[in-house]
Amino acid sequence: MQGDLPNTRSTPCHQLARLLAATLCLASGNVLSAETQTPASTTDPSPTIDALTPLDSSRDALSQQITTFANWLDNFFGDDRVYEESQKSHLKINLLHIRNEGNEPHFDANVQGKLSLPNTQNRLKILFESDAEDENLQSTTVAQAVESQQQSIGIRYVRKTVPEWRIHADLGIRFHSGLDAFARFRVRRLFTTGLWNFLPSEILFWYKSTGFGETTALDINRRFAEHFLFRSATQATWLDESQQFEMSQNFYLIHDINPHRAIIYQTGINGVSEPHVHTTSYLASVRLRQQLHHDWLFFEVNPIIDYPEEEDFQAHYSLTFKLEVIFGGT
Repeated sequence: MQGDLPNTRSTPCHQLARLLAATLCLASGNVLSAETQTPASTTDPSPTIDALTPLDSSRDALSQQITTFANWLDNFFGDDRVYEESQKSHLKINLLHIRNEGNEPHFDANVQGKLSLPNTQNRLKILFESDAEDENLQSTTVAQAVESQQQSIGIRYVRKTVPEWRIHADLGIRFHSGLDAFARFRVRRLFTTGLWNFLPSEILFWYKSTGFGETTALDINRRFAEHFLFRSATQATWLDESQQFEMSQNFYLIHDINPHRAIIYQTGINGVSEPHVHTTSYLASVRLRQQLHHDWLFFEVNPIIDYPEEEDFQAHYSLTFKLEVIFGGT
């Protein structure tokens, strides 16, 4: 069954990586110039409309509120981007109990941590994380879930930039049944205008086991009413191993119920570019997150309805319970 995803032409990965690397170098050069440039001459000011000048401060304050509210929600939900960009050391442990339609209930577990090295001006960090070595392997106990994880450890260099930019590079190894070296480079930029903010990002990565890849993403946020945030998340990843793009488009409505409870309504579509551009699944989910104790213990309930291509787009139901423990800060 074909979806409504845009037509994408497959290109050799080394040409794509070369083009993206050139683009990112140009972006990085712009950041450096932004840090070192002297202010523009006051004899050539930007155009203004005198009648609108009194509104400048209100517009700036509103834009800042949108960014602050979106960041607070991401922090509350433990969004990976928050931990990626945080300058603080932290350790996050997730224990999950998953019930899939037609399968026995099983457990999953993962760990994510970051340690900022002293005397490096927050530029060098030690990373450690875990994920399932075999996503098809279902653990019937928490102990099995922990044992089935593959571990990664690495070092991150963070480029000190102007506040709107985030640039870092990672080098490390992944290990469990063998060693798998990896490298990653990520750049993202925040644009804010009125009630909207835009967060484009680019990631280049390489794993010894699977080769090169690239991910382009764009998040668009808009706050409305007092406790709601709308988000559109668009992403495309090129994988050298499969010689295709994996694409997704998700829409979220995030409701800040109170300072200790929030809920995310999500709908999305996934697809690939080969052998032709087509949809691989649709999904809808609701994710309720409750703060249990201070700012370090959280509980989630996440029912999901998935419509995968391999099951002729018939509904497949699942329910996940998650307990999250956080040490350190964000």
